[in-house]
Amino acid sequence: MGAVRRHVQRDALAGEALECGCSSAATRAACAAFAALIALPYAAHSDWTLGVDGSVRRDDNVGNAQFASDKVADTTFDGRLSIFRLIPVSGSYSLTIGGDLSGEAYHSLTGLNNASLDGLLSLKKKWGLGAYAPWARIGATVARSSYEDSYRNAWDYRAAFASGRRLDERWNLWAEYAYDSRVARALPEEVPGISGDAFSQVSQSLTANVEYSVSESALVSLGLSARHGDVVSTSIPNLTVYYASAAIAEDPAFGPEAYAYKLTGTTWGARAGISFSPTVHSLLGCAIEYWDTHADGSNEYTKTVAEITWNYRF
Repeated sequence: MGAVRRHVQRDALAGEALECGCSSAATRAACAAFAALIALPYAAHSDWTLGVDGSVRRDDNVGNAQFASDKVADTTFDGRLSIFRLIPVSGSYSLTIGGDLSGEAYHSLTGLNNASLDGLLSLKKKWGLGAYAPWARIGATVARSSYEDSYRNAWDYRAAFASGRRLDERWNLWAEYAYDSRVARALPEEVPGISGDAFSQVSQSLTANVEYSVSESALVSLGLSARHGDVVSTSIPNLTVYYASAAIAEDPAFGPEAYAYKLTGTTWGARAGISFSPTVHSLLGCAIEYWDTHADGSNEYTKTVAEITWNYRF
């Protein structure tokens, strides 16, 4: 849901990295694309918007483990620099282009520390004028993520369709369908005949959100979501999960005996949060998320994530 919230914030407010001591071609290409976004001619009707985001998150089950003995909790510190531009195309259409440079630092699971670079393109249509007109948006994102433990490095592709409407001064509703694909390098087979491509994933998700403005500067939000597709659960060797897995790979970020199992599963989620705007350009928020996953092989796990966020738009 983090990606969903970033798209909404952008719209509302308008590589493998160094590996073996040298930048990869993928990262150089991503950097070139990001630079090209910044260098686009200023012939459009609006200016670039620059944003800085930061957050602290506490996840009580980072590895999506089923059993309490395998669960690992950790605190994550996130930072993001965003640049995007809203370009009016006609009276009812607008185009958003932009990109993010972001990073995550884990307190204990340092192998999961990562940096990513992504680009966004979306088209929005409004049926009518003013804040209460219904709208729809279709968009796509391409991102490259590079991890300290490089076996997790991946390309992330996302296509999404969203629609919503502000009902009055206080109530705002919107929903989104998304298709996500993560493409990672397949690792050597741990077991003959079982793929080592444990970190590549394909999934579909549906999210519904309601927001209520308590005052001009305070907002309460609630989101419900459903996701179906590949999930990755990391634990010590687990025979039941082993037989249900589509792929298995060592996952030393969680310890020398840890293995990542790719399964097909359905996840139900809920998120509740409150945000406060101390200035017209900044937003402070806190939220709690709960996720309940049911996967192949009777692998069922839950997780709770609490977060504090800060956003600033120049």
